[in-house]
This record gives sequence, structure tokens and C-alpha cells, in this order.
Amino acid sequence: MGYALQNSTYTLMQRFDAMTKAIAYLRVSTEDQHIENQRAAIRAAGFDIEREFVDEATSGTTKGESRPGFAAMLEYLREGDTLAVFALDRLGRDALDVLANIQALSDKGVRLVILKQQFDTSTPAGKLALTMFAAFAEFEHGLRRERQQEGIRRARAEGAYQGRKSKLTDEQKAELRTRYAAGECRAELARQYGIDRATVHRIAKSG
Repeated sequence: MGYALQNSTYTLMQRFDAMTKAIAYLRVSTEDQHIENQRAAIRAAGFDIEREFVDEATSGTTKGESRPGFAAMLEYLREGDTLAVFALDRLGRDALDVLANIQALSDKGVRLVILKQQFDTSTPAGKLALTMFAAFAEFEHGLRRERQQEGIRRARAEGAYQGRKSKLTDEQKAELRTRYAAGECRAELARQYGIDRATVHRIAKSG
């Protein structure tokens, strides 16, 4: 199933007189979908794709950072780069994953343009939306943590809670804190240590 290239998709980009260089991220979930439709949409929006990263036949339930193309893209991107994607759902498996990835891109100083949702972090409206996204992510994270804590309290009351062992040794945690303090990207640290970004943040702030 392909994506329809609708004129309304490109309203956001009509202010550009010349082709804007961009990194493109393309993802399809099944083998009968084609990345060419997404590539064509990005070019039609006025972008000159200087490099692209692709994940084909990748499940939408897989976290962004666990996809090889997405992980390579995060490592490649530098401050000042522009990343163009066709739709918001290309960036993650669920709302929290998408929001975390948007925040990771913002932390790297990357401009993000999402064609279908007409979202551009270089505009005042895009920056406002980014702030709202961050607030929503924090709210959702709080709800999940509250539900988790309630489950732990219930399990403890029933004598069933054993706790969870940390994936990292004390030495690895100390190393992570040092690298985080030196300014290394949270997403890249998460990938290297095999943990999620929230855990990176928690360990970095616990020292």
C-alpha cells in the first residue's frame, strides 16, 4: 500500500524558493509497501536529499532506536542538519517513542520536518508544538510510572515482588555518567549500553 501524494502535504514547504538539502528517513512496515513514494514526496516538497536512511519491512511495534536505519541516522546527524520524514508514525512505535525521538533530534540541534503533519521545528509553531509534545511525554511517562508503582505495591503486598536487576554494573553506570556529562547524545548512549533513553537519564542524574 503506497502513500497518496496530496497537495496539502506540501503547504508547509511552499515558502522555500530553492531546494533545501536534507537527510531523509524512509520506513515501510511490509514488503508490499514502497519507500519510493516517501522519497518522491520529500523531493516534491522542495528537498534535495543528500543522504537517506532506510528501514524496510520493519514492524511499527519496533522502537525507533532498535531499527538499524534509524539508529545509523541518529548517529550520523549533526547540529544544523535538516531531517525530512513523510509522516509522524515513521519516527517510532508509539506516542512516547515518537516524542522521545523528536526530543533526541531537538537535543542534537537537528531541524525536523514532517510532511504529512506539516510540522517544522524551525518555525515558531513547530517550536510551540515541540514544547507541547515534551509536556505530553512527561505526563504520559508519569502515568506509566504511577501504574508501575501501583503494580509493585500490589505485588509486594502479595509477597510476589522480587525487584529487577540492573542491566549495568556500577562501573558502567559511572562511565555512562561521565560520557553524559561530557555531552554525548542520550540516544547513542542508550544504543551502546542496550537500555532506553529514560534509563540513561535516570542513571545520569542519580550520581
